[in-house]
Amino acid sequence: MRTAIETVDLHKMFGGRPVLRGVNLSVPAGSIHGVIGANGAGKSTLLRILMGLYRPSRGQVRVLGEVMDTEATELRQRVHLVASEGDLPRGMRVRDYLHYHRLLYRTWDETRCRRLLEALELPEGAPLRNLSQGMRTQLRLTVALSAHPEVLLLDEPTNGLDPVVKRQFLQLLLQEASGTGATIVIATHHLDDLERIADSVTILFSGRALASGQLDHLRDTVKRVQAVLAGELPESIVHHPAVVEVQRSGRMVLITVSGNVQAVVTALGEAGATYCEVVDLELEELFRHFMEREGYRREGILLP
Repeated sequence: MRTAIETVDLHKMFGGRPVLRGVNLSVPAGSIHGVIGANGAGKSTLLRILMGLYRPSRGQVRVLGEVMDTEATELRQRVHLVASEGDLPRGMRVRDYLHYHRLLYRTWDETRCRRLLEALELPEGAPLRNLSQGMRTQLRLTVALSAHPEVLLLDEPTNGLDPVVKRQFLQLLLQEASGTGATIVIATHHLDDLERIADSVTILFSGRALASGQLDHLRDTVKRVQAVLAGELPESIVHHPAVVEVQRSGRMVLITVSGNVQAVVTALGEAGATYCEVVDLELEELFRHFMEREGYRREGILLP
């Protein structure tokens, strides 16, 4: 499968502070890739390097088979970045903003633009300064999709969207990837959104990629075993090298396993478990696993 985006040993420094550290990324063409991580992990910086807005401090970046840097003006005709944050030109109306981009992009599709304006209920005569955050994001998406990008980069795109519009937004992204073959990279905190549409993910922590690859493959690396056990849980299971976490409530036992899950299932059977099932972790649980493995943990707060 053709690779649309590739980074090799990507580093970025700001004022002597490392923001990205040795990130290796490979995104197949026509797929939807999620970039997740805590605040300050480097998600937005990574997207802006892929767009050619920032120059890497070290490493290589290739987009659509070409080197991406701040001078790649022709390549940036084929790549579009949509961010939920940032100001729009306050003196413009929606129609002015669209006209500016109509002149900017050679691949502009006016028919598609009209359909998006109607579907998203964006008023052409509205001043940009009066638009809500959600409407601004929808306008940016309209511009991006009307330009027929081969690579679409989205930075927290569902911020400010109500549930109905969010659903519509995600459906548009699925249609874009499947219908035109566009490659989509989404940096977001909303893991439930990615759960529904992403083919692969990268988990960033302090500028490093803790894991990157197909979502199904990452799920295969960590599993949860649910079992019903009347007696005590043997020490051989509690201290098994593949066991990450054990939770017990009455007879129900939940065991998070990274590694040889079959060995844990066998040990539970030998211990007298009357029921045993291996289940996949949801993306949020998978994310928490990788983060806690790095020592990132937030405990609950009890207010006086």
